Amino acid sequence: MAMVPVRDAKRDAWRPMACTGGPACPFWGRRSALRVRLPRPTGWGIVPRYTYRRLAKLPSTADQLRRHTVLNLPGMLHGLSFEHTVMEPGAAVPISTEDDSGILIFTIAGRGVMVLDGDRIEVSANDLVHIPAGVPYGMHTLGGTDWVYVVLQAPIA
Repeated sequence: MAMVPVRDAKRDAWRPMACTGGPACPFWGRRSALRVRLPRPTGWGIVPRYTYRRLAKLPSTADQLRRHTVLNLPGMLHGLSFEHTVMEPGAAVPISTEDDSGILIFTIAGRGVMVLDGDRIEVSANDLVHIPAGVPYGMHTLGGTDWVYVVLQAPIA
């Protein structure tokens, strides 16, 4: 059980309190935060390729990139890569395909457009996109603000 700081109005101080999974608990203290929600089957029993696959890749030139942090964990999680990226307004990534790894992209702030398997999808804050290996994708920023997102890339087992 996680301990979280709670404001004690009587003493005007913060005190630790056991987290029971309520809305005040941090992410790591909530049991519901660890549940994976799978896509529901459509009337045809098949989910379209682009429904849960949006986009991710890095800008092709350094001029389009403001900040980029990569975390690789050699020896711990073989082949796993975590990237935090900030793309400038107007930046674009050409359409490409990753044949040997799947990609998850989580948008933190800003907006962008992803082209996944020929379909155009707009993403904004709190959107999570999965791109399986072999699906062509490309992307560019939308609007006049930076697009901030994280990318988790893992090889196919």
